[in-house]
Amino acid sequence: MSKTQMLLLGLPLLAQGCAYQAYPELPPDVVVHPAGTPAGLGPLAPTVEVVDYKATAMASNLSGVARQEAQLPPVSQEVIPPPPDPDSLSAADGRRLKILLGDRRFEYYEDDQLVWTGKVSAGVSQHPTPRGEFRVTAKDIDKRSGSYTNYFDLPTPMPYALQFYGPYWVHEGYVPHENASHGCVRLRHADARFIYARMRVGDPVTVVQ
Repeated sequence: MSKTQMLLLGLPLLAQGCAYQAYPELPPDVVVHPAGTPAGLGPLAPTVEVVDYKATAMASNLSGVARQEAQLPPVSQEVIPPPPDPDSLSAADGRRLKILLGDRRFEYYEDDQLVWTGKVSAGVSQHPTPRGEFRVTAKDIDKRSGSYTNYFDLPTPMPYALQFYGPYWVHEGYVPHENASHGCVRLRHADARFIYARMRVGDPVTVVQ
């Protein structure tokens, strides 16, 4: 992957939506396309298109949920203080994750002791996050959406993903001050990385209002 593509995929607001289907086929010229030969760069040097990110979001085939989120003011994604180093904790006999939709936060427990808590952004009213008692059914550190695209019409990144019910996952994503997803539960990067490292397939996930 080129540095340009890594930069574009790392921009905020890329994690819009959730799904479990196979990756959609990508158009060949969404972000970077072969161009003429700038001096000294060889015949296939890429030319990066200048993109107005908000205009791209408004004009593309993004869902109404993503369009609405594109209008929100930016929110810092830094976690202060940061979560513990996952490798510094002792092994636990029991682990569970609780999602509190009304408070827009999560609680993570090991052996019935609260270990960490943080902010979440869950499903909007037209795409609600399911409530109930679930279990982690799959883990995918490099999950990508098969139904929803980001600003550049690329499959939406959903890193550090824990599947808990059908197409619904807990994963890293942009966390504004309100619910903004298509039903998945988004955590900020540091929180998602920590939870992913500690949780196991089969561990309980409880989602309450």
